[in-house]
Parts: sequence; C-alpha cells; structure tokens
Amino acid sequence: MTEVVFITRALPHYRVKFHERVKQLLAEHGVTYRLCYSGSALTEQSKKDETALNWAEKIPIRYFGSSEHSLLFQSIGGMVSRADFVIIGQHNKHLHNYPLILRSRLLGRPKVAFFGHGRGFQADDPNGLSERFKRFWASKVDWWFAYTPEGARAVSRSGFPEERITVFNNAIDTSDITRTLAGISEDEVAELRMSLVGGSGNVGVYVGGIYRHKRIPFLIEAAQRIRERLPDFHLLVIGGGPDAHLVEAAAAEHDWIHALGPRFGRDKALLVRLARVFLMPGLVGLAVLDAFAYGTPMVTTALPYHSPEIEYLRHDENGWIVDDADSPEAYAAAVTHLLTDEALRSKLAAAGADDAKVYTIENMAQRFAQGVLMALREG
Repeated sequence: MTEVVFITRALPHYRVKFHERVKQLLAEHGVTYRLCYSGSALTEQSKKDETALNWAEKIPIRYFGSSEHSLLFQSIGGMVSRADFVIIGQHNKHLHNYPLILRSRLLGRPKVAFFGHGRGFQADDPNGLSERFKRFWASKVDWWFAYTPEGARAVSRSGFPEERITVFNNAIDTSDITRTLAGISEDEVAELRMSLVGGSGNVGVYVGGIYRHKRIPFLIEAAQRIRERLPDFHLLVIGGGPDAHLVEAAAAEHDWIHALGPRFGRDKALLVRLARVFLMPGLVGLAVLDAFAYGTPMVTTALPYHSPEIEYLRHDENGWIVDDADSPEAYAAAVTHLLTDEALRSKLAAAGADDAKVYTIENMAQRFAQGVLMALREG
C-alpha cells in the first residue's frame, strides 16, 4: 500500500480536522496517511493551542537554543524509511529537512514535498541570507503545497515548475464555527453581554496568539482612543502568548478591557458573539477566517509582514485595512467609524460570511489530497 507521511513540529487544535479529513480522502484511494509530530519549544507553549490525535505518532525532537528562532531536529528516520511520499514544513531551522531532501535526490525515494508559505512573509530583508537560503532549497523538492496563490507565485519565482505546485488555501474549521454559533441562543448572548460588558453593543474582540508581531501595545493604545469616542466601548482579548502580561496589566487598570486567556469551541464562540468588530492591528493570519465566520469584520493595518492569509481580506469589501500602520489614532477612527455605521459594518460582515464558505477545512483538505495523488502519479 502507498504510504504518505506528513511531518510537523507541533499539532495545533485548528489542524486536527484537516488531517483527519485528508486521512479519510487518501484512504479512499488506497493511500495510507501517517501524521508525525513532536511539540513546541517551551518559549511557545504559553499559547496553549496544542493537542494530540490518537492515530498520530509523536516523535522525539531536539532544540538547539532557547528562543523562538532555535534550530531543531526531529528524529524522522524511522518514520520515512518505508514511505513513498514525505511532506515537510518549509522552515530553514528544521535541520532534519536537509538529509531527507538529499536522500531523496540521491536515491530517488521517498518523494519529498514542502508545505509552507513559499517565502518569509515576516522576513526583515527579502534578499537577505535567510531568504536566499530558503529560495535555494525551495526548488530541491518534488512537489509544493502552498498556503495561498501568493505563496505559489513566490515558489514559481524560485524556479519551481508551476504544474507541481498545489495551492490549498490555508483554512480553519469555519463550518464548525457556523454550527456552534447556530446553537447559541440570543438569551445566552444577552445574559453574558449584561454580566461582562454592562449591556454594551460597542464591543471589539481580539482572538489569537499574543506576541510581538501582534502589536499588543498598539491595540491597547488604540482601544483607549476608541473608548474616548465611545464611552461604552469594551475590548475582549482571547488568546495566550508571551505578551499576555501586557493585556493582563491593561485589564487590571481598565475594567472595560477583558483578558480572557485561551478559549475554544462554544466558550470562545459565545464570547465573540458579543463583539461587532474584530481588532487585529498587528500581524494577520488565519484569524481573518475567524472574523469572517463570526460575522465580526476585521480591522487591521497595512503592515508589510502579514501572513499569507491576508490575501483573503479585501479592504472595504469584507474587512478594513488602515493605511497608516503606525497611527493608533487612525486605527481608532476606523474602528469607531465601523461601530457607528451599521450599514457599512453589515455589508462587510455579509461579504465575510460568504468568503467563510469558500475558505473551509473541507475545501482545503480536498485540494491537498488531490495534490498528493497528483504527486504520487508523477513519474
């Protein structure tokens, strides 16, 4: 039986359904899908967003260093010895990638694919040594799975054949969010609204990891300016990370800022239902799909280092992008505008809801599985 192995460093909650669906789709074609993971470094575990699967295989990992940029090596030898196709993350710091790619090129098996962004969206210098190194190795694999069309274009520019690139449109389980929201009553929302935010309708929410690129100080300063314009404004912050202490300090000082920590499932959905806008002035990634699915238009800024999923956000169509990325005042003005213009806010929310039906785990898994089968068929 043909065997495909997916190697990932960590297994976050939002990836579980994707892997389960891919496993099912490939099994229908007689392909065994094995998922191998290790775990995040201690510096990242504060996000509290990892889980496990009873059929996934946990493998040893070694970190070299104690920062988020540490080199690492996963013991994948035993996992790939009989594999026909191995899929690995495109990360310079993953030292186990290089022996695997060299083995594949020398022996002709297993086939190897990269799964990733295609380029460093947060790179300080697009032409720096790190990015040149990434481009060199990008063309040394047999197949590519790119998060978005822009990622595919970046891979193609590195000299990789377009016909061997699968764009899977990275997603979260938006359909699950929709089902969860349908099971929440208006009475529940009203009760929580009264108890948590004093009945206010002017509520903004932040959902995601809390770290430097998310610009939490900017968010807090902008929130204070929104509060000056709208005296009943409340900010809900859902998530965890190394900068969570900044949110906790702000919440201790202002009773209208709520540090809620990591939340999942129905608990998270009920909290987000209180909000009318989704605030993310820093790096935007998959959270844009949360915003679409929850019906809370995202307001972000025109930063140069957003993740690939920023492609899904279209200014004044399904969200809002503030041009002046360095101005909390401009950001506060945009958020206030949306909170006081219900026709505009509703238009953005409706368009986002339509897009949430496009960028789904089901569609992502289908595209990915089709790419796997195409790669296996290639000589």
